[in-house]
Amino acid sequence: MPGLSLTPAGPGDLPAARAMHERCSAETLARRYHGPIGEADRYLAHLLGPRHGRSVAARTPEGAVVALGHLLWDGEDTEVALMVEDAWQRRGVGSAVLGELLAEARALGRPGVYAVTRASDTGMAATMRGTGLPLEFARDGGTVVIGATLVPPVAPPVLSGPVTGSR
Repeated sequence: MPGLSLTPAGPGDLPAARAMHERCSAETLARRYHGPIGEADRYLAHLLGPRHGRSVAARTPEGAVVALGHLLWDGEDTEVALMVEDAWQRRGVGSAVLGELLAEARALGRPGVYAVTRASDTGMAATMRGTGLPLEFARDGGTVVIGATLVPPVAPPVLSGPVTGSR
């Protein structure tokens, strides 16, 4: 992900997020929003609002947003959603954004996350597989829900007594 930085995103990023939408293909917008692409901008205020979750942006050195990721509160569950601008796809940007979101979910004590995607969206499935986390896939028609269990990091062993050894 050379030259990009990951930063929290919020309501103040609405103009930059809309500009990213303008640079995205209709296919990318449809994959992300699962509905009419003409309404994609309408969702941004909700997604970037802190009341509904947390967001991360990948930015160029000039400040342009080229990817957005969201953790969305869904009761006890947490949805994860990603969108990467076409020119930046398949370069590790989505994986980096997802990694940041998963770290945030762990820090908040969330036991897992899920992503809702189209069955034809192999990119999201590959990005989720790339985490190395235990995954579950549930298909309902043309939609797939990918659940990921957030395995806690392995802590170093705690020694129960003094360490002895030869010198």
